[in-house]
Amino acid sequence: NMKYGTDLQKKTRLFVFDEDNLDSSDGFLKATDNGPSVSSLRGKHLSPVFIKLGVDDLDIPDEYRQFASDATNGFQSASFGDEEAMNLAVDAVYDWILGKDPPSPAMLSGDEISA
Repeated sequence: NMKYGTDLQKKTRLFVFDEDNLDSSDGFLKATDNGPSVSSLRGKHLSPVFIKLGVDDLDIPDEYRQFASDATNGFQSASFGDEEAMNLAVDAVYDWILGKDPPSPAMLSGDEISA
């Protein structure tokens, strides 16, 4: 009797990114009886990562804000990642939590997203 039996597999969903060169979901799926459901998403391994940091997000006392602005040459914020790809991943996880079936890959192909 497997600990990760059919009942748990039915509750599991893999979120697979189409350009993720570190993805090992195929091997995981082959190791399961019926396999979990799979949501196919546009993106790479780090697509669900998005960080945006602005000067206003820092706890800088008002008397030092001008110094910070001068030191950064007016720089106000920076971001890393693809916010739209991250939002698609968040929506897919949210839908899974609500018990919705995974959308077809065509719905998440990125065709509706402008590059």
